[in-house]
Amino acid sequence: MDQLYMLRAFVAATQYRSFSKAAASLGVTTGSISKAIAKLEASIQTRVLHRTTRSVTLTEAAQPYYLSCCRLLEELDEANRRITKERDVDSGRLRLVVHPMLVSETFSRFVSNYRAVAPSVNLMVSVQEGAVNLYDGLYDAAILPPHLVEQSAVVRRTLSKSSRVMVASPGYLNRYGTPTQAAGLSEHFLLLDRQSRQKGTNFIELLEDGRRVSVLPMSSMDGNEVLLRAAALTGTGIAALPEAMIREDIAMGHLVQVLPKCSTCDGGVEICLFYSHREWLPVRFRTFVDFCTEFFRLNGSTQAADMSAVASPALQPKAPRFAAV
Repeated sequence: MDQLYMLRAFVAATQYRSFSKAAASLGVTTGSISKAIAKLEASIQTRVLHRTTRSVTLTEAAQPYYLSCCRLLEELDEANRRITKERDVDSGRLRLVVHPMLVSETFSRFVSNYRAVAPSVNLMVSVQEGAVNLYDGLYDAAILPPHLVEQSAVVRRTLSKSSRVMVASPGYLNRYGTPTQAAGLSEHFLLLDRQSRQKGTNFIELLEDGRRVSVLPMSSMDGNEVLLRAAALTGTGIAALPEAMIREDIAMGHLVQVLPKCSTCDGGVEICLFYSHREWLPVRFRTFVDFCTEFFRLNGSTQAADMSAVASPALQPKAPRFAAV
């Protein structure tokens, strides 16, 4: 029998001085109360109640024990009330980890809009490129590519899927020209994800009009998406970046898409929301999950530009040959 139930039966019987009234208060049978008291006495090797046909009274030896039980049950009940209240109020701390490539003007709007929706939530955002385990207690939720989260028991919701597109700054294209075919990329400085290279070679494998094309760039630089975007914005070269990441850069004219029918072969980038529990989510979690999925849905549908319609600068003189990396 549950020891907590035995303590509740003991306290109720003492307060009501009756097994039947104690049973009614707890919604159980009189026999259940009697059995619980007997088991409690056996476990602590002490008689706690005097029973007569007319009343139940506390023994002298059990008086300090009774007071301790009352305090314990009151604290437990208060803790239960407190956690239930917290669950039903949209407040508290929410620790979120996001991938660096998400940190942009769009993410700033995401944070600002969420704070307007849930002003009492203490949102703590960490930016991290490495793998995350949501069960180590450091984070409550994650917005990351799927391969960076241990997914054995977490909830996963896809927020966006984005292909990689080729972009460069207007200044770079004015200086070195705009390629019209994938083969022309061999004359440009390419900014690439490390996985874009064919294994064991310097060739870059691309898709052009659905066909696989291998390009050997004269010069290139690889790194993460944040580094490559920064390099593209400063006119270093032509970068292959997730469309969702540089959507606003294109809309504002900071980057221009080139070779709209050309993309990398890695299937693009997927961003997902992860959290560790499906049921009994506090209000702040439910609000955040709903807000997050709706924000990315609207952001993807209302801001997605027709990338093929973005005009590229006119062809300029052939790009110079850089020293090979």
